[in-house]
Amino acid sequence: MHKVRKGQVDPTCYDEQRQSGMLPIVSPDNAYGGRGAKLTAIVVDGDRAWFDEAALHGRTALEQAVRWVKSPAEVPNGRTVNPVWVYIRPARGGGFQYYGLVAVSMVIDEQNGVGWKSLAEHVNQLSKCMNGHVDLQALDERGRAALLSALRQYPEVLENSPDAVKEALGLPVSAPTSEE
Repeated sequence: MHKVRKGQVDPTCYDEQRQSGMLPIVSPDNAYGGRGAKLTAIVVDGDRAWFDEAALHGRTALEQAVRWVKSPAEVPNGRTVNPVWVYIRPARGGGFQYYGLVAVSMVIDEQNGVGWKSLAEHVNQLSKCMNGHVDLQALDERGRAALLSALRQYPEVLENSPDAVKEALGLPVSAPTSEE
């Protein structure tokens, strides 16, 4: 077992599955969670983004390295880090799709070991994600590009995703079909 220092990304949460070509966020068996649906998170930190299921429990390496305070004003030298809740479910016609995407914010100052986040907002946005909402307003352009890069690791899943997801990411959407 390797040791990860506080504030560093632990690649073991996704590398083994990625190397084998498996989607790192959907178990090949449907015994747990039902019908293959899965909730995960992508952490967006500046122009970097990575899958990190620990974010669902507030246990990312970044979050473990800080003491939480009650106000963002108490983190004057912090930087914004954005967990993005990602809801994945089976797509019509097979495979999987990114069905819900919702970005939230937290402010972290690793040097001073403090951070702020609104747990209530994180929970409410997580619920919206599970209902298929798409809201990436918390991300700037650089963050959206990083998120898109992470999602593109699985192009077939992105291709199967609803138009609302593609539109929020700045991708071309499907042309409407006319039925006469």
